[in-house]
Amino acid sequence: MKCGRVKRWYRIVAIGLIIFIIFFVAGADIVFSVQPTLAALVCPRCFGFEQLYGRVYVDAAMPGPLRVQLARAMREGETKVAGFYGELKAAPEVLACATDICWQRLGGGGAQGISYASVGIRLAPRGIDPVIVAHELSHIELHERTGLANFILGSIPAWFDEGLAVIVSDDPRFLLASTVSDRCRIEPTEDLPVGKMEWTRAAGTDQNLYAHAACRVLRWMKATGGNTAALVLIQKVAEGVPFSEIYHVPAQGKS
Repeated sequence: MKCGRVKRWYRIVAIGLIIFIIFFVAGADIVFSVQPTLAALVCPRCFGFEQLYGRVYVDAAMPGPLRVQLARAMREGETKVAGFYGELKAAPEVLACATDICWQRLGGGGAQGISYASVGIRLAPRGIDPVIVAHELSHIELHERTGLANFILGSIPAWFDEGLAVIVSDDPRFLLASTVSDRCRIEPTEDLPVGKMEWTRAAGTDQNLYAHAACRVLRWMKATGGNTAALVLIQKVAEGVPFSEIYHVPAQGKS
């Protein structure tokens, strides 16, 4: 019970820091758009959510079959992420909406799922899917392993975080089948968004952005040691080593 209270206070402090940083980096408008979700992560029931199990909450309008689908998507998503990372260290709150009304109440947006540092995820009605869940859980796990300070400082570029999430979730929208030698759907561009806000803006107008990022990260991993290379990079960033000192473009091919 004491451990649970400590984790809850950690989430409250983390969410407060996120709001503080967003205010000064992106401005009040962005803060107000994400604040409902951050508040709901602290008190899901205050926003009309019911506990499905553990830290997974659903809006009261979610029908039984969709709740079953969500539980299955969570299990499959967690299995994918654990398969890549070896184990799950993060334990985020999950807010799942079954209606557009619920989604808009949390701030809306065109994404099917959104993660918040290492503390929480919100899923749109169309986001109750193993691939979407795994994508968001990949972000959560990376942020948990590198730490809140590195998340706030943007120590890992958004393109790497997003590209890795596509790979971990094995998203067929942005990757070819695993049976082919080169899974890239499109050649990566030279310049990809580094900051989270910059990424969000670009993703709204470039439907190939995730495929670009996934290809760059995938080719780098293939040239430098696969999953192990990514895990070593994450660990070194957590230890304070700059990303630029760890990530090196392979001598052959583009990354």
